[in-house]
Amino acid sequence: MRAKRVFRGMHWPSLFLMLGLCLFGVMVIYSATHTSEAVDLRNAATQQAAWVGLGLVLFFVFALADYHRWVEQGWFWFGGGLLLLLLVLAFGREVNGAKSWIRFGPVGFQPAEVMKLAFLAGACALMVALRDRIEKFSTVLALVGLALIPVFLILRQPDLGSAAVFLPMCFGLLFVGGTRLRYLLIPAGMGLAGVLAIYFYVGHLGKELPFLKTYQNNRIRTFFDPNLDPLGAGWTIRQSIIAIGSGGVTGKGYLHGDQNLYGFLPKNIAYNDFIFSVLGEEWGFVGGAALILGQAGLLLCIAWIGWRAPDFTGRLLAGGVLGMLFTHFFINVGMTIKVVPITGIPLPFVSYGGTFLAVCMAAMGLMQSVWRQRHLG
Repeated sequence: MRAKRVFRGMHWPSLFLMLGLCLFGVMVIYSATHTSEAVDLRNAATQQAAWVGLGLVLFFVFALADYHRWVEQGWFWFGGGLLLLLLVLAFGREVNGAKSWIRFGPVGFQPAEVMKLAFLAGACALMVALRDRIEKFSTVLALVGLALIPVFLILRQPDLGSAAVFLPMCFGLLFVGGTRLRYLLIPAGMGLAGVLAIYFYVGHLGKELPFLKTYQNNRIRTFFDPNLDPLGAGWTIRQSIIAIGSGGVTGKGYLHGDQNLYGFLPKNIAYNDFIFSVLGEEWGFVGGAALILGQAGLLLCIAWIGWRAPDFTGRLLAGGVLGMLFTHFFINVGMTIKVVPITGIPLPFVSYGGTFLAVCMAAMGLMQSVWRQRHLG
């Protein structure tokens, strides 16, 4: 009976899609790492499976809790997230050129990923408090200003990919909150203007942004001309496109991707940021399309939950989660096929990475909480 109460009122399509993507991710991570000489890479699939287990615990904690209470405590979570960002700048461990990890012995996590969930709580608390003025321009400025605080701290690490997620989250919150359409252009316009300015400054003028590392500036340059760094960022994007293109319709077969097996696609990124390239080579167009449909189906489930949410707070949560997951999905897949520059951002539920996976599964738990509130009262 207790188990029946736990699963009562669940939104089953989103739960099954989430679990399917997680399983798919563990399989592709194993394929991307099983021939690696590094022990930590060979164990990546096992570690990811363990993170799925922890993520499920968080999923059910959030799903069975009242999301209103979580939003009411939003300022506490937001402040805690900012504290973690300050701590990582002071005491964090530098990995791949960015000081983005806090470690306690063998266990580490990325505060920038935790901040996405903390920002969602704080942003929803702000929007609920300003609900009577939701159509005012000042509300848009307040929300965007709130987002720029973690963006500034994350750029100091620097982590351009994580910083890029917050303005799309603002757009989702404002859209479902009922903000006037012309005001929605503010976060969208700021994001677009920022992207174009960076591309022009780095890509065309050849200058470096002071808040980015040299390798990050090179990633932007090689987006326009891979020959500028043929053995670095240019090499990675070339091998990614070759891997996906060589997969054809049905792929070369599981565990049989040449670009991955022989290290043409660098082992240290194939299992996380470029996992879609491994998938495309081994599973082909069919596998890539299946993953895209799975991600799109999950996003549609979130949109449906938001549409059917019992109240304003539930709609806000759905809008923020939708903005976060869509941005990750679009940028990650886009950079593997040279639609966007390489930014180092994981694919939801599929890429290797415990902190982000836990955050995504907790966010889906919030969506279940919204759905359960509607059906169970």
